[in-house]
Formats: sequence, C-alpha cells, structure tokens
Amino acid sequence: MKFTGPLIVAISTLSLSACGTPNASSINTDLQVATAITGPSPVATSGECSPARLTTRDAGRLNVAYSHPLAPFFVDRSPSAPVGFDVAVVNAIASGLGMDSNQVLWNKVAIKQLTAPTRQDLDLSVGRIDVNSKTDGVTLTTPYFREQQVLLARPNSSMAKVRSAPDLIGTKLGVVKGSSSDLYVKNTLVLPSTAYASSNDLKSAMRDHHVNGMIVPITDVAKTMATFTGALVVAGQFPASKDAATFALAIPTANPLITCVNNVLAGLKASGQLANLQSNWFTSGVNRTISVKE
Repeated sequence: MKFTGPLIVAISTLSLSACGTPNASSINTDLQVATAITGPSPVATSGECSPARLTTRDAGRLNVAYSHPLAPFFVDRSPSAPVGFDVAVVNAIASGLGMDSNQVLWNKVAIKQLTAPTRQDLDLSVGRIDVNSKTDGVTLTTPYFREQQVLLARPNSSMAKVRSAPDLIGTKLGVVKGSSSDLYVKNTLVLPSTAYASSNDLKSAMRDHHVNGMIVPITDVAKTMATFTGALVVAGQFPASKDAATFALAIPTANPLITCVNNVLAGLKASGQLANLQSNWFTSGVNRTISVKE
C-alpha cells in the first residue's frame, strides 16, 4: 500500500543552539560503529507494519532528510553514510521495520521543511525536534531523547563512585551559571553548587581543584571532556527532569507509518537499546544512572 502524501525523515537543530555542543572533531571516532545496526532491533513487521505494506514513498526504502548537522547527533562527513546518534536511531528504526542501513537514503533539506514538509520524495523527520515545536502538517512520535544531566569527575576519586544524590551532600559541585545543569542542581537535586560564568571557567575550577565534580548537560559531555586539561570520567547521568528538552520524530499527519515507528521506538526503549545508543554517543559508553527523588 502506498501513501501519496509527503513523507519526511529529517535531522533538525530546531530547539537547541550550536553553542556548547560538541563539534565533529570532538567525537570519539571509535564510537562511530554505534551508528550501524549492530544487533537485532525490536520489530514491528506484522500486519500494516509488514515490509510489503509500509507506507513509505518508495517500497523497501526509507528516504531521510536532514538540516544543519550538529555532532554528536549528526555528522555528514560522507553524505551517503553519515554517522551520529540520530543516524543510529534511524538505522535502528529501519531495522525494526525490516530494512537495513543500506535502505536508508539521506537528503539535506532547508530547515523550514523539517516540521512543515513541502517535498514529496521523503519519508519522516527525526532529530532535535522539540516536542513543543510548532508543526504544520506533521504529527510527532513518542519521544526518542530527553536531555539528562551528567556528573563528570576525576578518575579514581570518591566523586567518580557516586551512585545516588545523597552521596553528593558535602561535596563541591560546579555548574555553568544559568544553564540547565544549574537549574537541575537547584530545583531537582536541591544541593549547593558554585555557578561559573562559562564552561571554560568551570573547567578551570575543576582543573585547579576548586570543585571536585562538574554537572553538565549530556549534549556537552563530549566537548567538555575533549577540551579539559587533565583526565575526566563520566560518573553517571541523572534521570531527566520533567521540564528537560525532549525530542521526537515527525511524520506527516494521517500517515499510518507513525504507528509502526512508535511500536519500534517502544521496543527500543523496553530492550534498553535506545539507552545504549545514547550512552555510546554522549557519555563514552557509560550507561549508569545516579538515583534521585524529585
């Protein structure tokens, strides 16, 4: 069965600015293997979601568009074979729909086409599209990413062994003033911290032992670790707060494909595969939750 309306897969930077996010050179190239489908994804290939009945523009293909690539979500060093977290998510979804990564085709589009699609040759939208974004003619899927806060510490320190928020009582925490991390420490952890004017100031304070732990957004981890003078480890990530930035995919309204994609996403979450992809691309493979009660 063919769907005759516009279908789009897009990688977007609508909701977050480039400031403070890792650039392509800061990504650990060893993690690029995480973009490929490395294991079986939860499948949704029966009934209306069987490969023969998928409502994609071209049978057996998922035509994907992206705009303004931003690492580690998306790096288009090779237009035909990009890498990044969003790419890994799309590949896992394709696998769940009975396709492999060779059947995913990438196209760069203008940013305005991400949530108000005008092209007829693409399939769905993915990447940094906030669930609160204004959309026109598309419906958002269930979320695939929620911004978490991450604790960075010195190797072999007591801070590196923290497993719950009470373990942080009496420690010296540092954050960037006015950042989502600053708000998280104040409103969710309800712990004292020192707020610095910039990321560079925070890293200097950590280097000079004025603080013994830094809390940063998960999207800033790779860049922070790559530009820090000395060694850092990811102690763990905190559960996302209720008001954390949350991203979803977008699919043209009334396209039955959204049900199939939501089924795959539910399976990826339940199996832990989505969390593993996130840890591979954002936290050097560390997938450890620091418990906290909101």
